[in-house]
Amino acid sequence: MSLARFVALAIFCCSLGSCASVPGKAPDYAPSLKPLAPASTGPQRFLHAAGTQIVDDNGTPVRLRGVAFGNQVWGKVRLPVGHHDESDYERVAAMGMNLVRFYLYYGTLESDATPHQYLADGWDWLDRNVAWARAHGIYLIFNVHAPQGGFQSLGEGGALWREPENQKRFVAMWRAIAQRYADEPVVAGYDLLNEPNVLRDKREWQQLAQATARAIREVDTRHPVIVERVNAVGGRWESDADMNFVTIDDPNVIYTFHFYEPFRFTHTHAPWANMQNVEGGQWDASGAALLKRELAPYLAWGARNKVPLYLGEFGLVRYAFEDNRNGVAWAADMLDLVDAAGLPWTWHSYHEDYFALYYGDQKTVAEATPNQALIDLFKAKLVPQ
Repeated sequence: MSLARFVALAIFCCSLGSCASVPGKAPDYAPSLKPLAPASTGPQRFLHAAGTQIVDDNGTPVRLRGVAFGNQVWGKVRLPVGHHDESDYERVAAMGMNLVRFYLYYGTLESDATPHQYLADGWDWLDRNVAWARAHGIYLIFNVHAPQGGFQSLGEGGALWREPENQKRFVAMWRAIAQRYADEPVVAGYDLLNEPNVLRDKREWQQLAQATARAIREVDTRHPVIVERVNAVGGRWESDADMNFVTIDDPNVIYTFHFYEPFRFTHTHAPWANMQNVEGGQWDASGAALLKRELAPYLAWGARNKVPLYLGEFGLVRYAFEDNRNGVAWAADMLDLVDAAGLPWTWHSYHEDYFALYYGDQKTVAEATPNQALIDLFKAKLVPQ
């Protein structure tokens, strides 16, 4: 999410009088514990897009449910070995999940001082995670979250679009990743770029995504390429008739989007967003209909274009789980909604300071503070009883 958008929405929310006091009574609306259909299990198989579905190499539709490993990309940590280890893949599987969206900082693989030369310890880190994921029945989606030219979501990434060399490095790095993992079924797909924030026109992203996909196909024809909608164009956040999606010419593409609605609830009191005084209120029984209405345009775009969709991020700031705001009911409503829609998904995120199952970015997971209510919800809805 862009800092500029955070600030704009904070001002907008306050102008509507949404800066109310914290709800003073226990919630009347209980989270749904309705079990979801279980995630697909068994040895990982190569996946691909088939119409509006994701199927394995036998043509069987798969259910992908998971969480994001943030890997301290916001701090530009080269090798985030303190973020997680093999035991965390075991925890993910114990929650009934089978997918990790694995955030990448380009510096893990490439130094600005020696571009196009890839670092052995970076490959070793990715290889270790592939092995851990395989051991626990987890798929990985590699996602470049912080590319050459800057992290897009905080509005610092203009250099990716202004400087052709950054785009060349981006494309070349993806080609190298695809070449290394072309024969690895644990990898569910290549999520090219998180929240593209282009300067002038969404075609800037379409052209870069197309060039990247072509480079990947030179070395890997099996893995899906995952293309996200454009987050903003020149600092403007309005969605067009296509919900800011762009399409590319490739036989095996999944399209992805993120969902944090209503923003004032999912980001209530988020300190980095100038929303300290924005109160999101308490989640209640009217919320499910709102979520369904907000999600509908994305689903309609996927159906209209006959392509598979993947909900790459959704989640809540930690304050939504405090002071009776009832964030766990929002999470339950979202899980029910995306399950009914047949969407694969990854919760944002596993381990960081604000949007997490385990709070404490500078601590190990064993030392971090668990969001136990959310962990218990996932187990109740995803683990067969």
